[in-house]
Amino acid sequence: MSKPTPSFSRRRFLGGAALGATALSFGTRRASAQAKPTITYWNGLTGADGKIMDELIDQFTRETGIRMEQQRIVWADLYAKLQVAVPADEGPDLALIHTVEVPHFASDGILEAMADSATSAKGFKADDYLPSTWQGGMYQGKRYAVPLDVPQHLLYVNVKVLKEAGLAGPDGKPKTPTTRDEVLAMAKQITKGDTFGFAIGTTNPGRYTWGFHNLLWQNGANVYSADLKKSGLSEPAAIEVAEFWGAIQNQHKIAPPANANCRDAFIAGKLGLWIAGSWNFTGLRDAKVDFVAAAVPRMFKQAVVWTMPHQFTFPKKKAVDAAKRDAAWAHVRWMSDHVAEWTLKAGQVSALRKPHSDSRITGDPVLRTLLGQAASWQSGQATPKWVAAENITRPIIENVYIGQRPAAAAMGDLAKQINALPD
Repeated sequence: MSKPTPSFSRRRFLGGAALGATALSFGTRRASAQAKPTITYWNGLTGADGKIMDELIDQFTRETGIRMEQQRIVWADLYAKLQVAVPADEGPDLALIHTVEVPHFASDGILEAMADSATSAKGFKADDYLPSTWQGGMYQGKRYAVPLDVPQHLLYVNVKVLKEAGLAGPDGKPKTPTTRDEVLAMAKQITKGDTFGFAIGTTNPGRYTWGFHNLLWQNGANVYSADLKKSGLSEPAAIEVAEFWGAIQNQHKIAPPANANCRDAFIAGKLGLWIAGSWNFTGLRDAKVDFVAAAVPRMFKQAVVWTMPHQFTFPKKKAVDAAKRDAAWAHVRWMSDHVAEWTLKAGQVSALRKPHSDSRITGDPVLRTLLGQAASWQSGQATPKWVAAENITRPIIENVYIGQRPAAAAMGDLAKQINALPD
């Protein structure tokens, strides 16, 4: 046990201003070391990745002495809570959000802008990151976020299902489709009884806007026009995607019903080809599913892969506590320095370039596949109305999926609703 710091009178008795100053300096440093703040941290990591975040936070606290009070909240509820809590000055010190949330939260005054001097002083530089992820933290020329990782789509291929359908090569390995025609042909050969050939998304695939957006982007279409002033969903390229969206269920009959849980079906050996998020693969390994990961097939004109990077942000405070802000920066810095561990354990590829050459990561076949898609990554458009537009989209594309509405009429109506959103 260390000796207590001498009192002021004791320092005088020991003699000399120099000794007193030295002891006072030591005492100040030790008090400072003991006075590490506790910070609050909100995120939506409610799956297997949340457990990994718990482990890393525990390690961070052991190494730095900074404690974190973490709240893991389902993403939709997290965003609603931030919208209410921050204006009431009850928000967290640190929040992890998705890139598409940055524009509207920044526009609504929910997020604190990060000065270039602050980010550079903490060691964060654009050149260290993949450009799309770094740019995703910007809104109207100001930075509001620092990227952590890049959740993205990939193609899961169920080895057991494909072998049973006779779709394995001479070496016994399953074939992996790279085009729409190959996907359709293989899916039709797989589909039999309660086993389906192809699906996009997880629960209720007909409403999976992320999968729908991925196909839009592959066809050169998007929710908004390039100038972000009106919806582009009534354009021919978007209608073509909507027609395919409905056809996989109603014409080709290769996709599960709208109320299906595709992840459960894949694990149960009832789904062969599945485009879904990278966050699923660690769970599939835990479930002992025999699968192969492949790049997202080029279903339309260009090979584009949907991404939704996680970004660290500082929700606004009426009065910033400098010690807590420094502690929040310390965690962002620490996670960035340990992001290879996050990638390996949680399965989320780093937004930082450096870990991409880590032999532990390049040696993993799934992570190697994810990294191989980097040139094709794309995220949602930088408009505050993106999330509202997505919420309108879900029920309409479900109606197309189940055959209740023709694609052209549905997309025309969707474009009108999006154009009517308030600024």
